[in-house]
Amino acid sequence: MDYAMKVYPMHLENGKTEWCVEYLDLKGCVGGGDTIEEAITDAEASKSVYLSCLEKTKKQCSNS
Repeated sequence: MDYAMKVYPMHLENGKTEWCVEYLDLKGCVGGGDTIEEAITDAEASKSVYLSCLEKTKKQCSNS
């Protein structure tokens, strides 16, 4: 399943710009990096862990 991403720059006080990627339908699932590509790669890794945790929690709840 594909999830919509919001990609936006974060302008830091030191003048540096970092990138943030947020999955709008996966509350708290974000990634970041120095480039858009790095941020997307990080977010995809976060999404994998996030969805895995949801699946494990779902299985635990159904076994109760």
